[in-house]
Amino acid sequence: GTEELLKKEANLSDVDSPGENVPQSDSEVSSMLSAYKSEGDPQVYEGAYTELKKFVEGALDIYKHELGMILYPVFVHMYLELVYNGHEEQAIRLMDRFGKDQDDYYQDDLKRLSHITKKDHMKGNELSDTFKSNEFIIRMSRDTLSILKRHLQEKKHSVVLNIVQEHLYFDMYEGVARNKQQIESTAGSMLGEATRQDNKTKVYYGLLKEPDIQYMPVEEEEEGDGDGADKPKKKKQKKDPLFSKKTKSDPNAPPLDRMPLPDLKDADKMEKVKALREASKRVTLGPDSLPSICFYTLLNSSQVVTSAEVAEDSSLLAVGFTDAVIKVWTLVPQKLRAMKSSEQLQDIDREADDVLVRMMDDRSSEMCRVLSGHGGPVYRVTFSPDRTLLLSCSEDTTIRLWSLQTWSCLVCYKGHIYPVWDVRFSPHGYYFATAGHDKTARLWATDQHQPLRIFAGHFSDCVQFHPNSNYVATGSSDRTVRLWDCVTGNHVRLMTGHKLAEEVSLEDVNISHNPDIKKSDSYLLRSYGTKNSAVLALHFTRRNLLLAIGMFDL
Repeated sequence: GTEELLKKEANLSDVDSPGENVPQSDSEVSSMLSAYKSEGDPQVYEGAYTELKKFVEGALDIYKHELGMILYPVFVHMYLELVYNGHEEQAIRLMDRFGKDQDDYYQDDLKRLSHITKKDHMKGNELSDTFKSNEFIIRMSRDTLSILKRHLQEKKHSVVLNIVQEHLYFDMYEGVARNKQQIESTAGSMLGEATRQDNKTKVYYGLLKEPDIQYMPVEEEEEGDGDGADKPKKKKQKKDPLFSKKTKSDPNAPPLDRMPLPDLKDADKMEKVKALREASKRVTLGPDSLPSICFYTLLNSSQVVTSAEVAEDSSLLAVGFTDAVIKVWTLVPQKLRAMKSSEQLQDIDREADDVLVRMMDDRSSEMCRVLSGHGGPVYRVTFSPDRTLLLSCSEDTTIRLWSLQTWSCLVCYKGHIYPVWDVRFSPHGYYFATAGHDKTARLWATDQHQPLRIFAGHFSDCVQFHPNSNYVATGSSDRTVRLWDCVTGNHVRLMTGHKLAEEVSLEDVNISHNPDIKKSDSYLLRSYGTKNSAVLALHFTRRNLLLAIGMFDL
């Protein structure tokens, strides 16, 4: 009931809960596969593809690269048609002859595709399911598309024509055909490129205005006579020149009332003040003044480490293990204390300035705390911005919220029906997002047991908030990144261009805010080669000057 209402609110009422286009029965699988049913001669496939390839290679250079984009999807659907109709020998020959001619970034997919040699192998196969239930999108200029249509009408190859009509979608645009570099910058996705409609919605990519912190309490001596020295020091509101400059409003920032965000607590304001003062003392980065890097190693761990997270101020380290246990270590001299019992808390003076310190039990101090409750490996842990809460997600399909003051589980969130791969706190706290194997990402609030939004239609393997908390980005094994609007629940951006994603790799999304990037600069900025090592994680520093990349390299 509740999940259906949430889907309806997010305009997702026609999407199945496990994810879009996921077959639910053998009859539905057979119905979807029937699109490949053909009574044609299996011998004509090889000849038809050869002729199509020659047509592309013989086209004018200005059109050749755009025409070449149809070769891969046509080849894949030809192969699946042959397999579905029981022509195993012809399918293998087609793969052996033309598979190596496809672009390098498709070779991993073709390797997995080559393992499908019988009709039964297609049932439940993620790769074949993706191709048969989605159209491959190709952006093409009007002139290039006209040349392609004329060729198909002249040759009248029903095999190629049927595939183009049933499984390909052409997003036509006016203007000059794109060159090879422009095409490769957005190529590589399992389902082609993004349409212009996918990226038309207005996105508020600016940062919210920082709250004005004009005055901070500073201890000062009262001026007066000599006996004034015996008087106690009083705290006066003194204007700090560090905060005298007013912050400018970002014209691209979302309205402050667009999404309800939690009010800043006094502790949060103090954190911002501390960060500003530290920033004013920072050293300019350069070849001779590189930043310090802290490395932490877990030795003699009895279980495999599946996740790790360091708090923003580098004071805490949380680690998840395959045995469903979470351990939290302190990285500073101050030990981890637990809150006093309810009976002891009644005796505390609530008006005292150090009431929070008095609430903690010094006798409970430990260097490491153990959190137990999950029923499977813990795939991700994340601290709240104020470091009082910890979120974790697990193979057991649940997300748990832990208190770092009582060291106990506060809430167990249920909604995903398969393992949850990733969980992230909003930069402003209160909200958090999850990504699961059920092909959905979900937006939650810490005080709600049910998700606020369900983002469906994507192989959501990892998730990250935009710095203004109005958007969530999901990364997928289909080599695309989608940006979702937390307010409407709709996806507002589809970004393609990632290539060579390993099946066993876990990709990480990290959003960097840069107001200097204009709409016209929407292509790939930089690519870093890692040979054959899978990229497991990446992270930008706060000022976007450095990028750290974690690789799977034994």
